Amino acid sequence: MKKGIASIFIAAFIFFFSLYGFQEQQEQFPPEKYEVEVRLILVDVIVTKDGEFVKDLTQEDFELYEDGKKVPINSFELVSFEERELKILEEPEEKRSVLPKKKLAVIFDAINSWKREVKIESEKIVDQLFSLIKLGHEVMILQLDRRRGLEILQPFTTSEAFIRKAVEKASGTIWKLGYDIAEPIDETTRDFTPSRGTGGREDDRLVSDAEYYKNMTRLEYLYLEQQKFEKTIGGILASCNMLRNLPGRKSILLISAGIPDLSPGDMLPKIRSGIAGEEIERVRDDKLYASIQNMRVFDPFNILKGKTFRDGEEVIKEVIRYANAQNVSLYSLDSDIYVKNIYSGTTAEYYQQYQAEHLKTREQDKIRKVQNLAWLSEDTGAESLRGAKKFDQFLQVMSTDLTYYYQLSFYPQRPEADDKYHKLKVKVKRKGVDARFRKGYTDYSLEEFNKMLLITAYYNPSVFEQLPFKGEYVPFITKAGKYEPWMNIALPARDIFIERFIEHAPKIFDLHIWISDKRSGEKSFSGDIKLPFNINPSFMDFVKKVDYLTFHFKGPELPFKHNEYKAVLALVDPQTNEIGAWESSLAIPDFRKSKEAAVVNCVLGDLTQNPKPARKSFALSKQDGGLEYGPIKFYPKVTNQFFKQEKASVFAQIYLPQGKEDIQPEFIIRSEDKSIRYVPGELVAESWDKKSKIWSAIFSLDFNQATLGENIFRIEMAGTGEKVVSSREIELTILY
Repeated sequence: MKKGIASIFIAAFIFFFSLYGFQEQQEQFPPEKYEVEVRLILVDVIVTKDGEFVKDLTQEDFELYEDGKKVPINSFELVSFEERELKILEEPEEKRSVLPKKKLAVIFDAINSWKREVKIESEKIVDQLFSLIKLGHEVMILQLDRRRGLEILQPFTTSEAFIRKAVEKASGTIWKLGYDIAEPIDETTRDFTPSRGTGGREDDRLVSDAEYYKNMTRLEYLYLEQQKFEKTIGGILASCNMLRNLPGRKSILLISAGIPDLSPGDMLPKIRSGIAGEEIERVRDDKLYASIQNMRVFDPFNILKGKTFRDGEEVIKEVIRYANAQNVSLYSLDSDIYVKNIYSGTTAEYYQQYQAEHLKTREQDKIRKVQNLAWLSEDTGAESLRGAKKFDQFLQVMSTDLTYYYQLSFYPQRPEADDKYHKLKVKVKRKGVDARFRKGYTDYSLEEFNKMLLITAYYNPSVFEQLPFKGEYVPFITKAGKYEPWMNIALPARDIFIERFIEHAPKIFDLHIWISDKRSGEKSFSGDIKLPFNINPSFMDFVKKVDYLTFHFKGPELPFKHNEYKAVLALVDPQTNEIGAWESSLAIPDFRKSKEAAVVNCVLGDLTQNPKPARKSFALSKQDGGLEYGPIKFYPKVTNQFFKQEKASVFAQIYLPQGKEDIQPEFIIRSEDKSIRYVPGELVAESWDKKSKIWSAIFSLDFNQATLGENIFRIEMAGTGEKVVSSREIELTILY
């Protein structure tokens, strides 16, 4: 029997909710239960003398303080990977246990570092990593990318070849030398750059007004730095979460030119104080200034309810406390070696006025960026490596810190986590030694810890794969010409229910949805949906017969503008803290300027009969998220997997600026061998909205001639002279 996808219209015993029009189910689930664990706080201490680790200390040599009060040391251990290795090597080979290796995660910061800097330093970095491998350490290579967030280039390994290949992939930003300040390639600030005008009186005044440019360019600079800051912080949080379940002290090496400084107490008042009289009115009208005034650093969706982050220092403190709570030490190595001389010989005349102002700003803020990097390291019990001798420091510090450390533990005086920050201090009685340890930590409750996980998932969805699922986000255009979020997910039955142990009992998953403007990072929409299941023998028998369970949701109408948006969906198991995340980008076309037809939406799915016939115009159902049109209903497939003999359909929305005419979109399938096949499409339903000039239609498709395996489904619209003016591609899998 073929296994398929169970959608909401056939899985009758699964509950579904829309984002609004939500109704409570009659069956009330009992509250979720959590096991109470014994709370033990671990404190790692690195003790050195003249750069060498001191190995002969005992518990009596240490005093431990929390919030200024001395606490009894519950346990004490000298963790020595070197001694473990020697002990194991002395045993007969057949009796040797598996040697626990110390692990180091290395992050190349491609958001704040220049490609040139990383390339110049990469060979030296590789040599240093190889020296650690020879000591028996495993190394993971990651990259912090401005588009994809944190990504794994190489999992933990001791292979020199694998590490070298991964380091070669790591690169800084691909901004061109001399243009990094003026023209960011993601075009984040293009709309906010003053133009030279068209000759009008107002334009002439703007061009000649140096003070206006000065203030506007600093606002522009701060705006761009905010985006870089948030992505950097999100990546650091993700790296902490990746390592948090490893035993003992966790070590991360961040290779970066610094963490952007967002300190309104230092930067923004200077900008404001330089604007007087009518100038402030001119700047207040600017959308950039408005967004800076109201920006919410780091937590745009207010996930950490009750906390407000409008200052970079507040965010860095939170990250330090979170890393300390996960027992993670964040070492840093400054990759920036040419900053002082990189612009030598370049004159201000080479740039336009606002470009030169950016350059000046960057030079002034460089010191603070490196200071932020050092702060992150020092307060997590690590070291900040910089300067001409940083690689000598690297070999000495990392080889020592990854081989030895003292681990102290104590029971906190409070029975439950209080979500507050608690200072730590370790005193070593022996004279002449230096001790490094984390300065404090936040005692996170489960609820607050889960919120931090959600923030990390928002910034780095690709890292979270514990609950794998597929998603689809469609900006459905209503007959009023506005947009409704159409969110669809497919849960893999085996991965979510069969292979994971779930007892026979009611179970609830949380689905979080965030939509933000990719250019500004501003919040556009957020929602939280409960997915309840009654896990019993009949349910488990059912999920064994299907590959996926699909869910469809309609959101409230949103005032989307001509922009590119980021949609992130996160599925959470609140009992196990497991998270799966999915991300997509969507571009809202500028209909006002377009003179050609444009494919706005293209969705593959299934057709079924509508039990309650609706009007003959396309609309999303509040009850189950399906697309209704008269007697039929359309549900997105989400997985885009179809059997050859299976009936398939496609829903499309096309912008027709010249008005409705006889049109016939073409449907094409391109297989892995690059062969092209045209797919017959029969029109099932259509509607035309004269005001928005949007033509919506459903076609039935015939995949009989499609090639088995992975394909690309393509819809094309022909313009004047039969030239293709718009198309949309979708991944398609044909099953036998």
